[in-house]
Amino acid sequence: MTGSDNRVSIGVAGLDRMLGGGLHPDRPYLITGGTGSGKTILGLSFLVEGIRRGEEVLLVAVDEPPGEIVENVRSFGWDLNSVATLDANPGVKAIRRMGDVQEIRALSDVRSMRDLSAENRQAAQSDDISIQSIHLKLRQQMNARHFKRVVVDSITSIRRFALKSSSDSQADRTEVQSLLRFLSEQEATTLITATPGNPNVLAPEEVLTRGEILLTRKWVADRSVRQIKIVRTRGSAHDPERRPFTITDQGFIVG
Repeated sequence: MTGSDNRVSIGVAGLDRMLGGGLHPDRPYLITGGTGSGKTILGLSFLVEGIRRGEEVLLVAVDEPPGEIVENVRSFGWDLNSVATLDANPGVKAIRRMGDVQEIRALSDVRSMRDLSAENRQAAQSDDISIQSIHLKLRQQMNARHFKRVVVDSITSIRRFALKSSSDSQADRTEVQSLLRFLSEQEATTLITATPGNPNVLAPEEVLTRGEILLTRKWVADRSVRQIKIVRTRGSAHDPERRPFTITDQGFIVG
């Protein structure tokens, strides 16, 4: 954890500059963007930077099973073995092997990528995937492990795939607030990914996080144009301009 004013590097030099040196420690931040905009890769860059600094890091994988995530970033040469994962991807009750890791269709205990091997395969009963269930599971697991960086990918999918969904917006806000407060109390700097919702209604995470990074992607002729913008940060100045970014075999690059 280094940088201007003891900031937390996000692992992308150009983005750290836009953020005025990085993220404030122990606070939650939001990454928004459409499908394929680069949210997961940016989150993984953040975790890989933590590993490089000797920190314990955690990925709450909802959008994709850990095995697919490993395959998607294999060309970057990142070693994800030290990434702890909470596999909250809500598929069918089944086990299948993809690449280096085993996928378990359930909300199981936090495990490292290294431990998710074919030799350790076992069936598991599916739990309800919800903000509350993930919070409870993290509370159990983080008693023994001190994660400095956490990525939740994504809160939109947690709501979409919740087995016991609720239309109670106040309850939803309370659950998000409770999860974010818990992670901050555990001294974890957290990135939460989300897809844009109704522009006329603020989602709880938009209100409760300390900053928001927006990723956009559009096609101009046959070329993909990606841009990044710091929508807001609390407690520090930031670059307000949209900046181009690319995703190459070197990872996420701004500028």
